[in-house]
This record gives sequence, structure tokens and C-alpha cells, in this order.
Amino acid sequence: MESFNPRKNYKNKIIVITGAAHGIGFSLAQRYAACKAKVVILDVSEKALETAKLAIPNAHFFQCDITDRKKVYQIAQNIEANIGVPDYVFNNAGVTENSNFLDCPDEKLELTVNVNVLGQFWIAKAFLPMMKKKGGHLCQVASAAGLMGVSGLVAYCASKHAVVGMSKALSQELNDLYPGKFKITTVCPFFINTGMFTGVRSVRFTPMLDQEKIANIIFKAVDDDEEWVMEPFMVKIVPALNAILPAKAFNTIAKIFGVSSVMKDITKN
Repeated sequence: MESFNPRKNYKNKIIVITGAAHGIGFSLAQRYAACKAKVVILDVSEKALETAKLAIPNAHFFQCDITDRKKVYQIAQNIEANIGVPDYVFNNAGVTENSNFLDCPDEKLELTVNVNVLGQFWIAKAFLPMMKKKGGHLCQVASAAGLMGVSGLVAYCASKHAVVGMSKALSQELNDLYPGKFKITTVCPFFINTGMFTGVRSVRFTPMLDQEKIANIIFKAVDDDEEWVMEPFMVKIVPALNAILPAKAFNTIAKIFGVSSVMKDITKN
């Protein structure tokens, strides 16, 4: 884990992170635990939770399927009653279908949308109301796929576009209703070497991101109250290209750079 020097004091701050028994969520949990925060880890995998407990013994752990709305609300109430009201909530949990749309089982499409979209809804609705008195910070983990289309990731792209739209609208709404109380950081990274996208093809000038490096970038962005994280550099220019180029020209550029074929080796035809 790389060294970092936070600007804020996180001692005893309550940090809730979904999908935090592995991947980016786990890396973030380690960083906040090192800052002596009260880290609350939610994950659907009991096996991953048991492993995470060995690495971060002072954290709080909850087995939670974020698609189960009632279970999410129940756990949120448990956290409020026994740990406290969160200061930071990371909507990090996510899945992908890795399949061509026409051949993808309906259940897998539903799962992708239920976890990546509705799951984020339930987490936000469970925790934000209890945070509105003292305020707080919501970090939404989306994807570069939420800024453009990628062949072989139709449901994933749709779900991450939804997260981007949710973040934009929710930021405006919270600011209108509770001025100055909430901050939102939306994260749109390229593929990360967490295992979710093992086998993807490389894109020109856009290497796969290292899990620990992007965790540091996210940590620093939240620490600095940044609204957007887009990594690496090529992802930063996607919104501008989308705005100024006709769709056909944008898609041609994406094909030249190899974006349209990144999933070709791992999609199930």
C-alpha cells in the first residue's frame, strides 16, 4: 500500500464502503483504517468477508446483498444504532455481464442493473437521510463505460451511465434541499486489474489501471472534495469528444483506439 498524507483528520470518522471485502473497496478500507477511522465493510461474499477480517481486524463487517432493499435498510439502521451515523459512504459494489447483449441470459442482465443501479439507490436512500443533519460525503463508483459505449458491455455501460446521471442529479437535488451539507465524488476509471475484467484487450495510450494506484487517487480526490475522478488521461477527454464530435466520428475514433474490441476475448458468444 502506497503512502499517503490526507488533508483531513479521519480518526473516528465512520466510513461505509460497499463491496469492500475485495478490489478497490478493500484497498480504500485499508487506507481509512490506517487513518484510524471506523470502517464499515459491506460485501455479499461471506468468504471474502472472512479474509478481509484478518487484514482489517478493527473494522465492522456486514454480509449484505445490496439488491435486497429491506436488508440494506435493516443493516443501515443497525449501523446507525450501534456504530453511528456515517460521515462517508462509498457506493462501490458492482458487477458486469461480460457477454454480447443478444446472447446474454436475462438473469445476468437483471443482476447487472440491480447491483449497479438499484443497489446504489438503496444504499443512498438508506444512509443519506440519517446524514442530513451533520452532512457527509457520498462517493459513487461509476466507470469510463458510463461516459461512452463499449461492445460486449451493454448492460454494464447502461448501468454506469445511470450512476453518472444519478450523481449529477442527486448532487443538484441535495444542494437545493440541504445547502452545503453534502459532497459527491463520482469516479469514472478505465478497466482496473481487480479481476473483474481479466482478459480485456489493451487500448492505445490507455493502460489498465493498478488497483492500489486508483485507490490512492480516489482517496485523495475525496480528501480534496473533488467532484469527478476520470483516469487515466484519455478518459478525461471523453466527455469533450462526445460533446463536439458527431456519433459516427466518435465511434470511428473509438474503433481506431481499440475501444470497440476490448471485450472480444472474454465475451461469451
